[in-house]
Formats: sequence, structure tokens, C-alpha cells
Amino acid sequence: MVKFTFDSANSNQQYIHITATFSSSKDETFVQLPAWRPGRYELGNFAKNVRNFKVFDSNNQLVSVEKVTKDRWSIDSSKTDTIRVEYNYYATELNGGSTFLDETQLYVNPVNCCVFTEETYHEEVEITLNIPEAWEVASSMTKAGEKWTVSNSEELLDTPFIASGGLQHRTYEVGGTTFYVWFNGEVKPDWDRLIKDFKAFTISQIEKFTEFPVKEYHFLNQIVPYKGYHGVEHQKSTVVFLGPSYAVFEEYYSELLGVSSHELYHTWNVKAIRPIEMYPYDFTKENYSQLGYICEGVTTYQGDLFLLKSGMFDLDQYLN
Repeated sequence: MVKFTFDSANSNQQYIHITATFSSSKDETFVQLPAWRPGRYELGNFAKNVRNFKVFDSNNQLVSVEKVTKDRWSIDSSKTDTIRVEYNYYATELNGGSTFLDETQLYVNPVNCCVFTEETYHEEVEITLNIPEAWEVASSMTKAGEKWTVSNSEELLDTPFIASGGLQHRTYEVGGTTFYVWFNGEVKPDWDRLIKDFKAFTISQIEKFTEFPVKEYHFLNQIVPYKGYHGVEHQKSTVVFLGPSYAVFEEYYSELLGVSSHELYHTWNVKAIRPIEMYPYDFTKENYSQLGYICEGVTTYQGDLFLLKSGMFDLDQYLN
């Protein structure tokens, strides 16, 4: 089993201390940080945020490390059966696909900051969060006592989470799937209106596809006091970045519905059904495809169309 620990103690400097433990049966082990992230579908230089990268053997002794590319390290694992990787990740950017730490929240998109090895890529991953006791956690990860789990490293890289003392949430159910709607930030949700509207476009989409690919889905809404509008899709969740907070349930409510319907449609289009060049994802390099117009173009068209079909938009709103 792969083990990760995220420590928020250094929030004043906005460094997340990350520890990852992997088994190793080879003389040389390559530790990789993703070169790109789904949702943006372009190269990212996440390694620029990594500081104090160190590796220890099973006897807690430092082992030799050589950085061979901007986001790949060669580890001398010839005299150990496990390696423990420790590093700090500088987390100052807050958006739908980033990683962020301050005194109010630990927000992680693991594809930005979690390393992996080829040998352990398909092993279960256990996650420990060293966070304030009063904080809640919003995520599709599975709770296992005081820890969290995901089935393998690919799921980890596709599973964002928000740990915060300011989370609010409600749920609804459609076709045996439970949908969680989370808000983080200063906002007063109109829950009755929101759940009715979210349930309507969810029912409309599932009716067309006949079933939903997963049994649990999370809308993770990062609400900010300034203008912002975008979302990032994941197999079991989406992160929506929206502001200003005072307008989310007023003049920006149609944007909240629009981006949420769009991201839900991505659960089928791009996450469950994706270009063959991206199946499986290869996080070590670019995954070239000419099907961006299907991945994003069709999703943009259908996301709005289902708001019309479900009665959330009238024809004037849809055409606008």
C-alpha cells in the first residue's frame, strides 16, 4: 500500500509538508510528479513549487537522489525495500485546478503535488491529513477511520479535496447515486432552490445516458470575494471556482448552474469516454489528441442544452 501524509502546520508560509511511502524491489526507483493535468490538458511545471525534496530508506537513512528531468527523480533503492519521500509544496494559488494552503483551508489537487512510482501505481493509497480537529473534509475519497483511501495512484491524482472549517453541504439522490454539493467560502446558499435545480439537470442528463458511471459524486465549490468563473472535471467530482461571493445566488446563479451542468456532463464525456490517446493517462509526458472539440466543444454545447431541457433555462436564457 502507498501511504501519503499532508501536513497543514506550516500554513503561515503556505508550504504543505507531504510525505509519501512506496515499496520498491528494484535497485533504481523513479519517482515522478505529473507533467500535466486533466481538465487543462496541457503541460504544467508543478515541480517549480517543490522544495527540500528528500528520500529515506527503511532504516530512516537518507538515500542518493538525482533529478533527471524537471519532474522526475532517480532514487538509489538497492539497499531498501521501501522509500519514504518528503518534500514541501508551495501552495499559494487558488483556482479550480490548483493547490492552496492558508490558515482557513487545505485545498489539494493531487495531480499538482503528489508523486508516484511505476511499480506501485496500481496499489491502494492511504491518506492521512494532519489538519485542525475542527475542519471538515470535502472529497470523494473513502473514509477509513481517521484516514482516507483511494483505489490506486490514478484515482488519487484525479481526486481533489478541501479541508476547511468553513464547509457547508447538502445532498440529493438520483438513480442510486448520492450527489454532494459543497461550498467553501463566505456564501449563504439558497439550498431549497439549488437542490431542486441541480436535481433537475442531473435527472435530465442521466435519463439520456441511462445510468451514471459512479455511485457518489461531489460538487466542490470554491467561492471567492472577487470575480472568478471556471470548473475542472474529475471522475467522481468537480471543483467549481466562482465569485464574487455576494453574486453567486443572485446575478451569477445562472453561471453556477451552467458550469455545474457542464462539469457533470464531463463525467461521461472525457472521464468515462475519452480519446484513446488519453487511455490510460500517461502523466510522464504530453498526451496528444485532435479531439478537443469533442472533449470540450460537445460538453459546452450539451451542458447548456440540458439546462434548457430540464427547464432551468428558458429559451431566451439558453440563446443568450
